[in-house]
Amino acid sequence: MQCYRVAPDKEASRWMITMGNQDLEEMFIYKDEAIAEAIILAKANSPSKIEICDETYEVVDKRKY
Repeated sequence: MQCYRVAPDKEASRWMITMGNQDLEEMFIYKDEAIAEAIILAKANSPSKIEICDETYEVVDKRKY
């Protein structure tokens, strides 16, 4: 099962999606944009899960697709 994680970058200025230990190339200004893209990726690669982090890198939501 693929696991996508939505989390801020190191400077906490943008949001990114990681899959396993690798960062996907696109960065997002808004958290909601990153979540929407992660949902598209997860649905396209079902079964998958998404972990959504807050600004302190704590997982605040988990979803399965």
